[in-house]
Amino acid sequence: MSQTAAIPLSGTLDLPILRGRTTTRTETVLAWTVAAVAAVLLGAAVLFLSVGGRWFVVETPSMGVAAPVGTLVLDLPVDAATLRVGDVVSFSTDANPGVVYTHRIIDVDADGGLHTRGDINGATDPWTLTQHDVIGTPALLVPHLGWLFRAAPILLVGTLLIWTLTSAFTDRVTRTSLRIAGGALTASYAAFILKPFVNVTTITNTSSPDGVEATVVSSGIFPVRIEALGGNTVHLVDGQVGRVVIDELSGNGYYHLASNIDLDPVGWAALVAVCLVPLVLCLAVGRVEPVRAS
Repeated sequence: MSQTAAIPLSGTLDLPILRGRTTTRTETVLAWTVAAVAAVLLGAAVLFLSVGGRWFVVETPSMGVAAPVGTLVLDLPVDAATLRVGDVVSFSTDANPGVVYTHRIIDVDADGGLHTRGDINGATDPWTLTQHDVIGTPALLVPHLGWLFRAAPILLVGTLLIWTLTSAFTDRVTRTSLRIAGGALTASYAAFILKPFVNVTTITNTSSPDGVEATVVSSGIFPVRIEALGGNTVHLVDGQVGRVVIDELSGNGYYHLASNIDLDPVGWAALVAVCLVPLVLCLAVGRVEPVRAS
């Protein structure tokens, strides 16, 4: 005859269990590491600004691969007399106030006037720059990081909104899972608005009786494959320029270009892994932990 032991419906829990899960050593080290990194970055930012530094985000593809769209430009003040042909300089002009350009110097006049042009632009800028116009020269160009700065307002507002709306949930698992899902949704919305990953701009197109030759530039983070119906295919990375020759046009004389992400197997695996992060975090938050009854 077998016997089955009944589990009591009432009991007591240890006080640490009632208070919540104990913070692990790994979590403590991670928290202190994040705090230390944040302190170092804040100190570096204060020091950079104290010496007259300024920062900008590249919004046009005129500098090609040297400073693609989304590049964070960290400028330091510079004496215009020390600049030479080939140097990159940030400047603004009275002809277009409020707009900052970051272009390359292609000529210096005898009296020190500077002439600039974007690396992929076909024409020289119509201004002669003096010390009055020069803001600085880049001390550092950080590709892609500028996208995060542009997305910061959307991410901040979205995070605060989600945090407020989910505060009504008392269950920790539900509240945390909703916040993770909301954070992923906010990041997706920012990507939809700013289009940082895949974006192609047509610079010029030249038509002929036989078709069209289009010059295009990639201004997204991911490498892309650009295809044209009845034309060739080009592979471009961020800031790179390519030419597509289209031999067959539609009935009304138009042509169509299609751009797709062009990653290698390792890149696709990394992209899928990043997309699965919210799911993995939700599963980790909702995992069942045994509770010891006393």
